[in-house]
Amino acid sequence: MIDIHSHILPGLDDGAGDLKTALEMALMAVDDGITKMIATPHLFRGGYPEGGIEGVKKAREEFIRALEENSILLGILPGAEVHISHNLVNEIKANREALVLNGSRYMFIEFPSEHIFSGVEDLIFKLKTQGIVPIIAHPERNSVFRHNPNFLYDLLHLGALTQVNQGSFSGVYGSRVQDAVFRFLEQGFVHFLATDCHNTWIIRPQLSGALRKASQIIGEDNARALVDDNPLAVVEDKEIPYMPEPKKTEKKKKSLKIKLPSFIKGKE
Repeated sequence: MIDIHSHILPGLDDGAGDLKTALEMALMAVDDGITKMIATPHLFRGGYPEGGIEGVKKAREEFIRALEENSILLGILPGAEVHISHNLVNEIKANREALVLNGSRYMFIEFPSEHIFSGVEDLIFKLKTQGIVPIIAHPERNSVFRHNPNFLYDLLHLGALTQVNQGSFSGVYGSRVQDAVFRFLEQGFVHFLATDCHNTWIIRPQLSGALRKASQIIGEDNARALVDDNPLAVVEDKEIPYMPEPKKTEKKKKSLKIKLPSFIKGKE
């Protein structure tokens, strides 16, 4: 399996705090069947990452050496989780290689958990004109998408893709997020399943448990594509092979109920 979303690089953001933790996370990932992992530290969010873009590159190189010294067979590829902003297109023009996943056309975009700024449709269009395929990170954790899945449907039709978190399947983020991830799978909204790992105890670098649950909803082959075929296409900068047809949420029709006065109810 290939994990395209991780916070395994030590000391950069809210992920692995030190090298020891990062190596333990790497061992957990390998034991779970993960062979490659894209390191995606937060960018443009709350002062992250420590040391800026150059710090990310240095941290990745040092971690790869540490993995080799400890004989841990886990490939660590470059990437980022890019916090959404109005000047994102300018950032891409200046730092494209640092923002995309493994030098590909694919790039993570992260929304705040409680809102989405206006004009996001225009931003998706601008990213596409720059040759970028935006992958919306964990939309199940965003309250706007949960309450209005048709908005996410519209962004998919503009060319965006989505990635959901393994922790969402087990309820790490709460029951509402758990319900949403199952619903998004059923509606054909999901293209990638990743760990978004931050540590070894809560948000772990493991995919197999969530993969089993996803298989029960969309079938084993389709679920396997979320962790094998589609991530491999990202790594190799190719079109993803598994592209489910998204289904729009139908609005429930309200039944017309007329409350009659009690004196009328009593008549025959």
